[in-house]
Amino acid sequence: MKLLKKLLSSIVILFLVLTVFFSTLAVGLFVYGEVSGQQLIPEFHTVQDAKRWLKSVGESTNIPFLSSYLSSIKTSDTPSADVTEQLQTYDSEFYPYFQMLNADQKIVYAQLVEAVEGCQDSLTMSVYGLDYEAAEDVWEAVFYDHPELFWLEESASFHYYPNGGVTSIDLHYNELADNLEYHKSLFDEAVNGLLGQAQQYSSSYDKEMYLHNALVELCEYDLNASCSQSAYSALVNHSSVCAGYAKAYQLLMMRCGIPCYYASGWSGENHAWNITRIDDEFYNVDVTWDDGTHTFIFFNRTDADLAGTHQRMDLSLQLPACQGELHHNTEPIPPIDINALSSGS
Repeated sequence: MKLLKKLLSSIVILFLVLTVFFSTLAVGLFVYGEVSGQQLIPEFHTVQDAKRWLKSVGESTNIPFLSSYLSSIKTSDTPSADVTEQLQTYDSEFYPYFQMLNADQKIVYAQLVEAVEGCQDSLTMSVYGLDYEAAEDVWEAVFYDHPELFWLEESASFHYYPNGGVTSIDLHYNELADNLEYHKSLFDEAVNGLLGQAQQYSSSYDKEMYLHNALVELCEYDLNASCSQSAYSALVNHSSVCAGYAKAYQLLMMRCGIPCYYASGWSGENHAWNITRIDDEFYNVDVTWDDGTHTFIFFNRTDADLAGTHQRMDLSLQLPACQGELHHNTEPIPPIDINALSSGS
């Protein structure tokens, strides 16, 4: 009996020793795998969790490469001064999609804007743990908040860690990026010409109506339009689809100091229109559909008005409800002079 007890005790001790040995070996292989580029990363919710785990392992075992691994982990705890300053510029009045993001997403948002402005091919994530859905929301927020980035294409590519966290985003640009400074000058000239005319009106409503009419007169709907997802297509090429109309209107209104948002949704097919704030009330404006009829059927409409035709989707569901009354069903200002628009006077 004593011999049996000793045997069982020896087996238990051996089991415990082997367990500790193989656990240590597995952790060592994990760290080595990461440092050597094999990306054997377990799933953590935050980079702080990853650091805490690795530090606790390091205190109890002698794992090579641990310090170099820890120093290689990127964290969003201390964003750069440039990014921190940029974050302060995105107020809720003009950048609603930015406000829909969490703290880590906002950091990536600011870095993504900077990357697009510099025409970088890709952005390496500085925040560990954002999954595809969270990273896609960041990209969508930038695309919807920034009509001035007219060289950015409507799609991006995402790369992942094995645990699903996004490691980097590949950015895609349209043909305008090849000679960007030249196209920026054409874009600015077109925008400034319209703004010069709009500033003749004193009220936000009159400016809103003027810019609506201007786009209806200047732009033609064309499914084959070049760079059709950009404000450039409507303002410079005068040929676009709903996304181009909506981005052009958004940019012009923002430059007049009037809050105007890009709304994405469904109208029998994927569609884009605008939500504007006039005299502290929100309205829907669909310049594209008004261009088809040269009327004001879809100008300053409530959500109830468009309940059967326009359904918001994705992040646009979080935009303000449109229930304005003051400028609902009001008469338009006199028609604009198309010749004055064409000459930029």
